[in-house]
Amino acid sequence: MYADTKCPGKRDRSRRYKGTRPSSSGGAAEFSPWRKPWVNCRAPHPSPLPAGERGDPAWAGWVRALFPRLAPWATVSRPSGPSERNRGPQNRRSSLLRKRRSTRCAMKFWRWRTRRQQRESDLERELRGHLELEAEEQQDAGVSAEEAAYAARRALGNTTQIKEDVRTAWGFQWLETLLQDLRYGLRQLRRNPGFTAVAVLTLALGIGANTAIFSLIDAVMLRTLPVTKPDELMQVQYHDPRWSGQGGNFTNSLWEQVRDQQDVFSGVFAWSQTRFDLAGGGAVHMVNGIWVSGGFFNSLGLHPAAGRLITASDDRRGCPAVAVLGYGFWQDHYGGSSNAIGSTLSLYGHPADVIGVAPPGFFGMDVGEKFDVAVPICAVAIFDRDRGMKSRLDQRSWWWLKIAGRIKPGISQNQISARLAVLSPQIFAAAVPQDWSPNMQKGFTKMGLLAAPAATGTSALRRNFEQPLGILMAVVGLILLIACANIASLLLARAAARHKEIAVRRALGATPRRLVRQLLTECFLLSTAGALLGILFARWCSNLLVRYISTAQNAVFLDLSLDGHVLGFTAATAVLTALLFGVLPAFRSTRLSLTTAMKGGKAVEKEGPVRFRTRKWIVASQVALSLLLLVAAGLLLRSFVKLATLNIGFDRNNVLLASANLSVAKVPTDQQPGMYEAIERRLRALPGVTSVGRSAFTPISGFEWNNVISTEWSKGLTGDNAVADLNSVSPGFFETLRMQLVAGRNFNDGDKKGGPAVAIINQTLARRFFPHLNPLGKTFRGDQISGQPGPPIEVVGVVRDSKYGSLREETPPTVFFPITQERENAGQFEIRTAVPPSALVRSVEAAVAEVNGEVPLEFNTLAQMVNDSIVPERTLALLSGFFGALAVLLAMVGLYGTFSYLVAQRQAEFGIRMALGAQPNSILRLVMGDVIAVLLVGLAGGVALSLGSTHLLHQMLFGVGTRDVMTMAAAAGVLSLAALAACYIPARRAAKVDPMVALRYE
Repeated sequence: MYADTKCPGKRDRSRRYKGTRPSSSGGAAEFSPWRKPWVNCRAPHPSPLPAGERGDPAWAGWVRALFPRLAPWATVSRPSGPSERNRGPQNRRSSLLRKRRSTRCAMKFWRWRTRRQQRESDLERELRGHLELEAEEQQDAGVSAEEAAYAARRALGNTTQIKEDVRTAWGFQWLETLLQDLRYGLRQLRRNPGFTAVAVLTLALGIGANTAIFSLIDAVMLRTLPVTKPDELMQVQYHDPRWSGQGGNFTNSLWEQVRDQQDVFSGVFAWSQTRFDLAGGGAVHMVNGIWVSGGFFNSLGLHPAAGRLITASDDRRGCPAVAVLGYGFWQDHYGGSSNAIGSTLSLYGHPADVIGVAPPGFFGMDVGEKFDVAVPICAVAIFDRDRGMKSRLDQRSWWWLKIAGRIKPGISQNQISARLAVLSPQIFAAAVPQDWSPNMQKGFTKMGLLAAPAATGTSALRRNFEQPLGILMAVVGLILLIACANIASLLLARAAARHKEIAVRRALGATPRRLVRQLLTECFLLSTAGALLGILFARWCSNLLVRYISTAQNAVFLDLSLDGHVLGFTAATAVLTALLFGVLPAFRSTRLSLTTAMKGGKAVEKEGPVRFRTRKWIVASQVALSLLLLVAAGLLLRSFVKLATLNIGFDRNNVLLASANLSVAKVPTDQQPGMYEAIERRLRALPGVTSVGRSAFTPISGFEWNNVISTEWSKGLTGDNAVADLNSVSPGFFETLRMQLVAGRNFNDGDKKGGPAVAIINQTLARRFFPHLNPLGKTFRGDQISGQPGPPIEVVGVVRDSKYGSLREETPPTVFFPITQERENAGQFEIRTAVPPSALVRSVEAAVAEVNGEVPLEFNTLAQMVNDSIVPERTLALLSGFFGALAVLLAMVGLYGTFSYLVAQRQAEFGIRMALGAQPNSILRLVMGDVIAVLLVGLAGGVALSLGSTHLLHQMLFGVGTRDVMTMAAAAGVLSLAALAACYIPARRAAKVDPMVALRYE
């Protein structure tokens, strides 16, 4: 004990200490050791403090006594007295000074903390001084020097434990212990490279798959827009009391009324996605565009990367077209050059001056899309005029704009919706379409406005992929569970091989808690390595998925950069994974008897059955989860196959689609019908072309036109039941698509404008609007905008039903009008070819150029269009199939590893059996019997899980029930064959055991 901190009740032996060292007060203090002072007494504070103002932990006194230089930091400050909130200026200044002093003390403590070697030397010297003094006392009592040294050590106790206690008092011992565990864990993993590689790769697949799918979920549904304070953005929507649901598209008249009358947004703006052709004619060069209002960029708080952005002064009626380039487009097409500012773009042949570049990372308001060129809304009148149509700025029945705004400070979402509801009657009353019928106008004025959060933007991709992504997230979660079960089995086998090491550490004083912590540290190292490798796999996989869900007509753009959401999810997954596969093996490893463990293999084997049962249950759970994934994958694959091979009513193969827009080529409206016919004749004469048709819309294109129709026999039909899809087609349309006429005739040259109105209907319309009647020669009427029935239209033919809008939907009632009797000039050409459609693209371009070289053309194939319509189903089916196969592979690895270990552990037993006369086949049957038992338990659990969870796939299935027996039987059969094949190898190894070799090691 130091002279100024003697322990009461202990005899002063400071006279026997030969040297001195500095005390906490700066003077010399003699050293006076005592027997276990850190247990038997507590030293007082170097400088007493007022009662209640400071308190000490239990170790503070003897730390100050043993190491006086630590005295200033061995006292813990605690607040006392009443709460310090609402303190006055003097107290706040005192608090600031205390914080500064605490910061300085922390820095000093850290510097002291880093002088590890000096502190260890001090500790060794102090302990040596205690031993020397105790040995001198023993020698004074007549004990020999050797016995005195032994007696001193016995009196002092376990010096290693004392050192650990003192190091704990130094603080940050948990960090030192953690570093020790990490170093030891790394050595263990390096010592077993095979196990480490298998575990890390398995975890990388599991964690990487989860991270990849979560990255897509984050990009599509969770990530906020890269704008200033995105949480303040609200989208304006409308609701119609005549039907459930909400809408987000508005007419320009409604947008102008919202902009002028609202008083809840500090900035309000509108936008609409579009596409622009940058080519001057011929093959098009389409880029993604966006119409924006003057307040679009300003309300979002964006600043230009170059030049300036569109403002309110650019968005006025009669404005010229100006353009703001997307940052990526600027880099790709202009190399990031400032010379782009002031240059001119050709948008559908119209010049547009480039005034600026959007900031990097900003893609627009619609997630999944990005804009290359932004143009003010007012410029839409220029492009509509070229198409010979009324400007969308003045059309009150063209719903094409989305509206959003930034809320004013202090206003909540409920207040915004309430205020918009109050403003709704006057807003809708001022924007009523004048050419609508009174009933339609009345319904229009009853619509109301509301607000929805827009921090994450809007997205059609979100609606289409929300459920598939959720299903995939559940699938990869099951994959991770299977991977955890796999690694847990490996760890149990590895723990059995390390039983002597663990027993020795227990015998040397390590507590079970300390051993569990060490084993879990190894698990965390494995999961961390798997997570790091999994991030690389996830980056590759997520980018591949984005390319896979993109189509030729709609490329998907998603920001897949690593953000806090993705990194946090990956870290949490790694931690949870380590706990899932590490806790059970860690606790099992420490539950052993030291006496039996030290005896060797025979003693340990007596404890084996518990562990063997544990491993078998783990493998059975792998089988159950694998069967669940296989059943889900089988259902989704069968559903996709039924969709892909569905009889859609027309032949999709060898049909080239060419879209020609004569309005963009500035062909006068009255000349367009003749030019379309001239192009059709040219195309029909091309080598390799068997037939040509023309239409306003192509089936499964996503575009449709419908109207309410009526007949004398359908007066009871109302609502959607009275609506039919409409299309304008040429006589060659049905021949080209091979749509069979089941009654009546095709269109002919006599069906001209001014003659009797005729139409061809499909079978569904005939059954619904002409029940139990022959529709040929009968008439129907279509409602006009005014609400009055139009002129009668005679049915001249009936065509076989075919899919029109979606493969999943029932065939809708459909009416086909002759192009020659319609005002619209359809420019969609369907070309059936005798060669691959792509081989005729150049010939089609040349043929159209012979008629007019300024006509822009877009190409696709009918087969590709149909395939693009089922991208979500295809993606879900293929990914679930891949993950199902991966689950089977992991289950095979788990079964093989577990039964290989069991066979190795029972080698002596098999040797004895064979020595007593057992045949190899009986040993083989014995092992395979265990395999079959585990397999049956797993299959039973998998069937139960499948029956209880496959109903969640109901909305994604087509033509297949959620409890399809054939799918479940096939999945169980595939998994059983794989499991038996995986376990046959260790079973054969057991049957070939040499009894002499097995008994020699016993």
